Amino acid sequence: MSAMLSSSSSGAAVALKPQRLSRNEAQARSALAQRAAGLPFSLGGAWRATLRPAPRPDALPGLHCWTARVEWAGAVFVLQLPAEAIAQCLEAVLAAELGDAVRIDTLPPELATAAVSAALRQVLDGLQSLGRGAPQLVALQTEPVEVTPQDTVAFAHVCELLLKADAGPQAIAGVLWTDTLGLLLLAGLVAKRAPQPGPLDDALPIALRAEIGHSRLTARELGGLEAGDVLLLDAAWTGPRRVLWLSADGRAGLHVQLPAMHDATAEDAAAVPPSLTVLSPWTATMPVSNTAADLAADAAAAPATLVAASLDDVPLRVSFDLGELTLSLAQLRAMQPGQVLELGHPLAGAVRIRANGALVGDGELVEVDGQLGVAVRTLFAPVNAQG
Repeated sequence: MSAMLSSSSSGAAVALKPQRLSRNEAQARSALAQRAAGLPFSLGGAWRATLRPAPRPDALPGLHCWTARVEWAGAVFVLQLPAEAIAQCLEAVLAAELGDAVRIDTLPPELATAAVSAALRQVLDGLQSLGRGAPQLVALQTEPVEVTPQDTVAFAHVCELLLKADAGPQAIAGVLWTDTLGLLLLAGLVAKRAPQPGPLDDALPIALRAEIGHSRLTARELGGLEAGDVLLLDAAWTGPRRVLWLSADGRAGLHVQLPAMHDATAEDAAAVPPSLTVLSPWTATMPVSNTAADLAADAAAAPATLVAASLDDVPLRVSFDLGELTLSLAQLRAMQPGQVLELGHPLAGAVRIRANGALVGDGELVEVDGQLGVAVRTLFAPVNAQG
């Protein structure tokens, strides 16, 4: 059965026309989206500009606006700003400088153009300090822009532009068009700026599994498991140091340690809340202390994960954990070595067995000739494998 996108009115199929980007163009757009916010500039006072890449319409809009054509370091830019917003901002700037109210719309067209041109040149002059030469204001007009098919091809990239005064309510929302060279130029100018934090809430919960290690099995091997089988751990975090790895996906997490086990009565154990001690904050890989034989076994098994001859030979990451701990994004960001995490409840005594994150069974921790393993106690039916 095939599916298609269709128009609700005519039922005709709608062809998707994604904008074609090179890898460099895609990376440049990402750099602007992440880093081109709050860019400082001067316009009769302190202002900040924010650039946000936007989808390219089929044609340049014919709005009542000031349109400036700027050439800079071989790139061409077309800046469109609403005439009314420009007038309000310039009137505020001129009133502060002249000490008297000035209405831009009452000025002769030549003087109004000169005032806008002077303001733009002030901004462009400030860009010379970036070391890419002096931007040149080539044309400025308020008449509707005559758009040619060549323009829509040449100006392949468009950004939403927001200009906002640091002090005062003045703000201008406009559009900046440019060619590929201009896009790469802008991305290079903001490349060293820190990326802006995303919209994730610091209270976002992240479930972390207390992993003791993992192994690699094929689908055929996993399907042949029976209760009582023993799975050896290819990589084991725990041991005499009682180390665990709190991880959401097995690829990054917290290095933590279980408290030492002392002889104590049941009352003493109940009085002390279960906890974990952080050994290292969030890291991309688990700090391991495996033997050379363990590391060699992992390296030898790695090529087998590249190609699967059949679905039964698909490699699966089988992980073993003692349960889950949920922390917020803010808590993970603030995590420091030596910090104590109160669990609220003890970690599970049984070892949970997961295949690619799906819960498939449980077992008990065993040691086989010095190597840790898990003796399978229960295997869950496939319908329950998503627990």
